[in-house]
Parts: sequence; structure tokens; C-alpha cells
Amino acid sequence: MKIMLNQMLDQKGISQNQLAKDSGVSINTLRNLNHNRTTRISFDTLEKICCCLDCNVGDILSV
Repeated sequence: MKIMLNQMLDQKGISQNQLAKDSGVSINTLRNLNHNRTTRISFDTLEKICCCLDCNVGDILSV
């Protein structure tokens, strides 16, 4: 599974710091996701990110 959060942030013109502030997801979690250094992601975290970016899970995760 590939995490494409960085591409979505670039597309939306939002920084990781801004997303962390707006979503309540820690900056460390977002950095780990951006660098594919995570083994799992909670549905709650995905929901917060998708709500802030106005996107679907499929826009962030790809198989």
C-alpha cells in the first residue's frame, strides 16, 4: 500500500504543519505517513485528514 499524502498536500497547497494544526493529527504522524514509515493508520486519523483536505481515502491511499 502506498500513501500519497504528500501529493495531496501539494495539490491542495497545504503544508504538513497546517494540516496538523487544522486536523489535530500530530506532525510526527503526518511526517511518518509522508515518508511511508508507518505500519498502520487508524480510521480516525484517516477521517481527520480527509475532512481537512476535502478528499476520499482513495485519494490518499493506493494499492
